[in-house]
Amino acid sequence: MNVEYFNLEKPNRTSEFEILRKEASNYLIEQQKIIEDAYGIHKYEDWFYDQETGILTFSNAETKDKIVEIRYEEVGSISNISKTWLWSWANQHIEPKVKTEIEFVRDYGKENDLESLTKSKWFADEYDAWEMTAISAYLMKAKGAYRFPLENTFSFVIYKEIIKLEKYCL
Repeated sequence: MNVEYFNLEKPNRTSEFEILRKEASNYLIEQQKIIEDAYGIHKYEDWFYDQETGILTFSNAETKDKIVEIRYEEVGSISNISKTWLWSWANQHIEPKVKTEIEFVRDYGKENDLESLTKSKWFADEYDAWEMTAISAYLMKAKGAYRFPLENTFSFVIYKEIIKLEKYCL
């Protein structure tokens, strides 16, 4: 087992990290607003994700019609049990199809000495998870992000490509 798994202390937050975090948060807020204003994606309760295809689908709860299909990248997850963040690039239980590019974020962290982006697992809360998601979205120029509520975790993904859009009617 990786020695890093035994040191779960929260990574150091340098001034460089704080600048990146702020820029990334602003970027993701704007992207989320664009997607929500245009398509109302987050107003729909039905969603389905498929790690084998890498597709996230939002649908209308009443008719089951597809509203949007999104090719996504898994960023990481927060455990409600251990209260830890785990990057997808370090998670062997995630299909390779949905973590094809996330190592770019880790590599950026290595190049810029940003421990939060290179430490595979650490004590964290949902706020930290959203920060890592925002930074990933910013660095990878994602179109938005989503959080899957699973049994004991929240899984965070970014939108790589919007495949099909149908304007919503409310």
